[in-house]
Amino acid sequence: DLMKLEIERPAHLVDISRLPLDRIEETAAGGLRVGAQVRNSDLAADPRVRSRYPMLTQALLAGASGQIRNRASTSGNLLQRTRCPYFYDRSMPCNKREQGSGCAALQGFNRMHAVLGASQACIAVHPSDMAVAMAGLDARIETISPGGGTRT
Repeated sequence: DLMKLEIERPAHLVDISRLPLDRIEETAAGGLRVGAQVRNSDLAADPRVRSRYPMLTQALLAGASGQIRNRASTSGNLLQRTRCPYFYDRSMPCNKREQGSGCAALQGFNRMHAVLGASQACIAVHPSDMAVAMAGLDARIETISPGGGTRT
C-alpha cells in the first residue's frame, strides 16, 4: 500500500519467502528464536511462548482478529508503519516520511497519538502491540544482510 500511494519508494525489494524463516527454535541461552515468517497465530499458540512469555501471547491475541493473525507474520507485525494521517498525506510535513520536514501532528489532529514519551520530532505511535511486548521482554531483533553478515 505504501508503494501504491508513493509514500515509500524502495530501490530494491527482497523476497524472503523461500528462506527457512518460518520456525520457532530454542536458543542455547534458554530463549526462543522466532523466524520472520512465523505466523502470529502460530507464535501466540506455541506452548513455549504461552508459558515463558505470556505477555507476548496476550499482545498477539489482543492486537488482531484470528483471521489477521492467521495471515500476518512476525516481521510484518514489527515492520508496520505508523497510522498517522499526516504520514500518508504527502502535502503535509512528516519526519517519519522525510526527516527534518517537521511533524504536522504536533499542532494538528493528534487525538490518537502519543500522550507520554512523545518528542518534538514526532508524536505518532507504533501500531504493533507485539513490538511493545517484545520491548518489555528485552527481545532482540537480528537482521541478515545479503552478504550473510548479521546485526542485532
